[in-house]
Amino acid sequence: MKIFLMHLVSVLIVAASLINPFISNAQQKTGNVCGAVETSDHKPLAFATIMLKDTRYGIMADDKGKFCFKAPVGDYTLVVTYAGYIAIEKKITVLANEETKVETIIVNAGSNQLREVVVADIQRNKFANKQSSTAARMPLADLENPQVYSVVRKELIQELSAIDFNSALVSIPGVVVTNGVNDNGNDLTLRGFRSQAVFRNGLATDSRTQTDISNVERIEVLKGPSGTLFGGVMSTYGGVVNTITKKPFESFRGEVSYTTGSWGLNRFTADINTPLNKDRSALLRLNAAGHVQNSFQDAGFLRSTSFAASMLFKTSERTSVRFDADVYVPTKNLNAYIRSSDLLTVSSIKDVNLNPDRSFTSDDIGVTRSTINAMAEIEHKISDKWTSRTSYQHSESGEKESIFFVPYFIDDSHIQRRFRIFENYQLTVDNLQQNFTGDFKIGDVRNRIVIGADYFSRIINNQSMNPVFQIYDVVTLDDNVAWEPISKSKIQDIRSAANTKSTNDRTSSYTLSAYASDVVNITDRLLAMASLRVDYFERKNSLSGGVSKKDAFDQVQFSPKFGLVFQPVIDQISLFTNYQNGFTNVAPTTDAVTGELTQWKPEQAFQFEAGVKFELFNGILNSTISYYDIKVKDKVRSLDDVTSVQDGDQYSKGLEIDVIANPIPGFNIVAGYGYNDNRYTQYEANYNDKRMPWTPEHVANLWISYKLLDGKTKGLGAGIGANYAGKTYMEISNKFSVPAFTIFGASVFFDQPKYRIGLKVNNFMNERYWNFYGQPQKPREVLGSISYKF
Repeated sequence: MKIFLMHLVSVLIVAASLINPFISNAQQKTGNVCGAVETSDHKPLAFATIMLKDTRYGIMADDKGKFCFKAPVGDYTLVVTYAGYIAIEKKITVLANEETKVETIIVNAGSNQLREVVVADIQRNKFANKQSSTAARMPLADLENPQVYSVVRKELIQELSAIDFNSALVSIPGVVVTNGVNDNGNDLTLRGFRSQAVFRNGLATDSRTQTDISNVERIEVLKGPSGTLFGGVMSTYGGVVNTITKKPFESFRGEVSYTTGSWGLNRFTADINTPLNKDRSALLRLNAAGHVQNSFQDAGFLRSTSFAASMLFKTSERTSVRFDADVYVPTKNLNAYIRSSDLLTVSSIKDVNLNPDRSFTSDDIGVTRSTINAMAEIEHKISDKWTSRTSYQHSESGEKESIFFVPYFIDDSHIQRRFRIFENYQLTVDNLQQNFTGDFKIGDVRNRIVIGADYFSRIINNQSMNPVFQIYDVVTLDDNVAWEPISKSKIQDIRSAANTKSTNDRTSSYTLSAYASDVVNITDRLLAMASLRVDYFERKNSLSGGVSKKDAFDQVQFSPKFGLVFQPVIDQISLFTNYQNGFTNVAPTTDAVTGELTQWKPEQAFQFEAGVKFELFNGILNSTISYYDIKVKDKVRSLDDVTSVQDGDQYSKGLEIDVIANPIPGFNIVAGYGYNDNRYTQYEANYNDKRMPWTPEHVANLWISYKLLDGKTKGLGAGIGANYAGKTYMEISNKFSVPAFTIFGASVFFDQPKYRIGLKVNNFMNERYWNFYGQPQKPREVLGSISYKF
């Protein structure tokens, strides 16, 4: 099977390369597009980028703002961008063998004000921009895409005064973000499933840390099972979270920021972009951040540094090469979720005598982790219709001598503090991806297609304490009873007394995949998407102390995706439906009775979804309303006779509403609502008809802001928002829950061409609440920030 798949990938690549000469050699009528770009004070906008929307045709204006390039005949939307921001769009028609003279394009800003306009107001509805070439792995407008996705751009992240990944995503409908169950990575509750933010620039990673947002350009959240284009190893049934990093552009710009606030917060960030040569064919962008903050509890802290560099080389008119890398090194306490809640007599964590200001850990056991990503990418315009993108990313993440505590309920009044030690934990991930994207016509029918191949490899080295857990002590949930502080020396004494050992385990796996997706314009109003992936997964024999466990297995999965889009009003209203697939590779299990190894099929999820998307009143109102129904089948479940069978089922269905509006200039509304109902319909006997833990039934978000755009107080603005999450169960028996919460935030800011000053209050009603893992969250928090732009 491996040989078959390797041949299949080769055939797809060769087929794409063979198609290109026929397309490029075919006679195709073209014309020239020429013009100039100026600011409102009639000064040239040098080095602006001019492109035909959803195509590869375009050029960068010269130092006098003039441009001229060749393109096929047809009707297009000419898009002018500057410093990575859309400045203006204009309809044009390219005629055969003629020069289309574009009337001088005026960007609505003076040259001395352009920086402010670029940063804040160059787009009428700046938060609604969903331009993405990674959501469908091809350039496809939101109204043309049958899948629902949300995009959080850096402009909204700035306005929210977000200082971490969790607070950057509070505006996504139906989504709640937390740290991982054991303080690893970024966890999201999405459509009734737990997902993780593990994709970076469209390639898979794996991380033991959260993501620092200093290098984030935007975050894309694709809703529903997405195995067809993103695979089954790292994507989940709720969706895919893809973080897009900052990339260099043609202008010299920079910004340094400082944020201070509650519990000793001090955060410094720097973002510097510069061309490296006169013709601006070599570009560099650097980002850095330093972060220090203590916990609101009596113990806990975060000290972190991050650095990122991205370089872009335009080696020719058709080819560009990009390198980027980032490193994030946080030192912090590791907090696991509270377990054994089924032993309690109360039904909610609010009824347990847990003082949220007391921590189960101490500052003596801070752990340093690190995550390093390095990426190289070559983009080559093979012909006027085909583009090749070759991407490789290497990621490493882990720690040494890390200690994290796991609290266990004993009864309503006592918690047992256990600890776990990872002496050396290292994750290594490599992802190589080749994509060919085409945009061509067969007769009068437009086809947009991506043909891709993907190689993913993951190696986990884990040297850790065995037995896994040791008991540190038992604490009484009484504010009048002191708790012994946790110390490294006592942990070592407990290890020595228990005569614990160490185990060294190594697991490695790889996936080889090929996929194709075609979007066909049946008419100018009706589009159809058909996609298919073939995925070969192989896990090698794992090693324990250097000895093979003989547990290797391999699986093959075909993952389809279909979608229809009908636009009753072109470029304004889109009716859509989709059928999507996701899958999980299931490891074999050893039969408790016979001792035999049982092989399983991949577990699968199928989603049906239908809805409507709006982009009305020249982009003033953007909205998506959708209903989804997800069925998971082939879950492995245990039987009463201690054997297992693969016939488990699970359902998740719900409604999502997303609204982004800009009713008057400077006034922005971002609102969302998500309803989800999920059940185990056939699973282990005690869990049938139970809801998945950590998934709320109702989630809502709202952010409203207004910024003055004229007058002496131009740049002064304010915002207010709220986030709601319904009651959530902490365990699968559905007996113990985290109560619903509503959190309010507000901000004021003064944004000027050279500087920005902001004040933000998070949770200004000072509500006491817990995340879905039973961990108390921040009370009222005050943040003050100042930025200097150059």
